[in-house]
Amino acid sequence: MEGVPKLKNQGRIVLLFLSLLTSFIFWIIGDDFSLPIFIAFTLFHATGAWFFGGFYDKVKYQSNIDPLTGAFNRRYANNNFEKKLHQAKKRNGKIGIIMIDIDQFKLMNDTYGHDYGDFILKKLSHLIEKRIHREDIFVRWGGDEFLLLIDRDNMNTELFVEVLNERAEKILNERQKENENFPSVSIGYSMFPEDAVKLSELISIADERMYHGKREMKFKKIR
Repeated sequence: MEGVPKLKNQGRIVLLFLSLLTSFIFWIIGDDFSLPIFIAFTLFHATGAWFFGGFYDKVKYQSNIDPLTGAFNRRYANNNFEKKLHQAKKRNGKIGIIMIDIDQFKLMNDTYGHDYGDFILKKLSHLIEKRIHREDIFVRWGGDEFLLLIDRDNMNTELFVEVLNERAEKILNERQKENENFPSVSIGYSMFPEDAVKLSELISIADERMYHGKREMKFKKIR
């Protein structure tokens, strides 16, 4: 599943293949190789390849994820969002960019402590992960901001945002009885190619719509 990070064995597979290929070449061109020596050499070489390939896979995996939430990080998004847009252009598909922000997150941290803030971040991340598809990409964009690239049309994107907003409000308000200022989220989205065709513009539009919703919510509270 691409929506949430999974450790892949690409490095192990590539190095193991090269190791076996090298052993085979030495077997073909080597005149002094007996079968026991060849088997020992192959096993030793393959074991080393599998170990170093696994180390490479782990480092690559850790470089692409946010350790707290388990979502992809901004580095991964910068390297892969453009590829998704390019694929959508080729098949005349639609892409939704969704920006999610936890309201008054700093105040929440200052009031209830960073452990509670981390709890909310992980809770929201788990909620999002359960509702995305294989082709979607879920990213922790900043401290309390998340970004989603979802591969669907306008109607399905609007429905996704509506359901996510309702579920987030319900699941994040489980501590409402304990805390006076319980958390809420603001969500904004943009559509490719209706709103824009450049990734930077799509993110900017989603971000502006998110903050527009945040301002409207504050206005309602004041009234």
